[in-house]
Amino acid sequence: MMKHYLGIDLGTSALKVVIVNSSGMIVNSVTRSYEVHTPQAGWSEQNTNQWLTAMIEALADVKKANPQILKEINAISVTGQMHGIVPVDKNGNALHHAIIWSDRRNEDELAAMHAALTNEEWVAITGNRPNISFTLGKIIWFKKHFPDLYEKTNKFLLPKDFLRMKLTDTFETDYSDASATLLMDLQTLQWSEKIVNIFPIDRSKLPGINLSTASTGSITRNAAESFGLNEGTVVICGCGDAQAQALGNGIINSKDWLCTIGTSGQLFVSTDLPAIEKNGTLHSFVHAYPGKWVLMGATLSAGMSFKWLTESIFSSDLEIRDLLDLAGMASPGAKRLLFLPYLFGERSPHMDEKAKGSFIGFTNEHTKSEMARAVVEGVLFSLYQSFKIVEKTIGQKCEHILLTGGAAQHDLWVTTAANIFNVPVVRNKNRGGGAYGAAMLAAVGAGDFNTLEEVSACWGLRQYEKVYLPNQVLHEEYEKLYQIFAETYDSLKEIFHRLHDCEVH
Repeated sequence: MMKHYLGIDLGTSALKVVIVNSSGMIVNSVTRSYEVHTPQAGWSEQNTNQWLTAMIEALADVKKANPQILKEINAISVTGQMHGIVPVDKNGNALHHAIIWSDRRNEDELAAMHAALTNEEWVAITGNRPNISFTLGKIIWFKKHFPDLYEKTNKFLLPKDFLRMKLTDTFETDYSDASATLLMDLQTLQWSEKIVNIFPIDRSKLPGINLSTASTGSITRNAAESFGLNEGTVVICGCGDAQAQALGNGIINSKDWLCTIGTSGQLFVSTDLPAIEKNGTLHSFVHAYPGKWVLMGATLSAGMSFKWLTESIFSSDLEIRDLLDLAGMASPGAKRLLFLPYLFGERSPHMDEKAKGSFIGFTNEHTKSEMARAVVEGVLFSLYQSFKIVEKTIGQKCEHILLTGGAAQHDLWVTTAANIFNVPVVRNKNRGGGAYGAAMLAAVGAGDFNTLEEVSACWGLRQYEKVYLPNQVLHEEYEKLYQIFAETYDSLKEIFHRLHDCEVH
């Protein structure tokens, strides 16, 4: 009987499950969506019961398509959105809605973090500097505003770890997710005693940290009954979604660069040693691959910028793909119209939760077509800033970039990326994604493969569907616009901050 692996990806808008056989073929894939709740402006929460319902329904659909397939699962692993918190009691019951990565309520706590240590000190300990998205600020806020619930909290779990706990009754996380909390010492790979003591946080409320490929228990009797899985099936620890996305696309070695453009955007590079940008303009994390590290730039509103333009600004019958086709009709450079994609503030390189989205350069010549093209180019300019800093930090030129995420499905994103980055941009045939990366971890954790590189080779993850070569003339034109784009944030920073702090209702 062929072995199968179940990968579960808890995204911001949907949960996805995939079943992959030992040859790397996706046998079944199901997605179930859920909501983000915004009880107050700037707050982002999710009901963990909706996560569980989504998983129950997705697995039920898998079983409906093939009644025997869930009985043939050899191992399971989970990935998911990073930085959020789910406070749970000793029985694993959620004490509050999940406060997710996009939540912005902890501005006061962020200010306190900046006051407690310099950016250089934060980077020296965690590889990162404080950011509104990271886990630490959410825990401090929760302790301040819900002291009774804080006392009842047994563990603060990251989102994917909450799902896995419901499968195994174990309370753990992995190094990749822990490294993105602003709580882990990047040198010792343990929770930082210094940070835990400064704020302070009860150390016992943080989960144990394990390898992404480690076994963290097995399916309990209750989980088997709830989700239709086999009691005793091994469950592997898993990793953060950025790392899982990289694994699912075969990004393991340092020569491989990944650009993911989904709701948010990331430029992801694997390194053999910790690579830290001293000013903290990039993120330094642990890879899901044991012994490897990550240097990553992130822009918060990538595909979300285009979705916003389509639905909130134009609000017409245009679908996103139609608007991309329309954008493709505009000339490169969008008639000198620039877009700053800071709809939710920005991460790399500015790390500024008060930054604002902006169109710059409007004239009466501009139409929907130029606006749409400017959004595509603005997102890619933002990622290009990270690209340049990565090259400088690691002292290595990029040979090619693999583009994945929803943007990879439309040629405009891929051709524009090649012309802006000035390197070949490739698309994989596989496009495995985060859930697929989780299935890879399950295959290694179960002992059926020795390494993730072995899985990647066996499952054929490095088969390119198409290579997009840069146009040197267009790159030189884009470089002129980029130089202006790169100066706009500094010119507007004070205005952004004054707008953010202006009390107008």
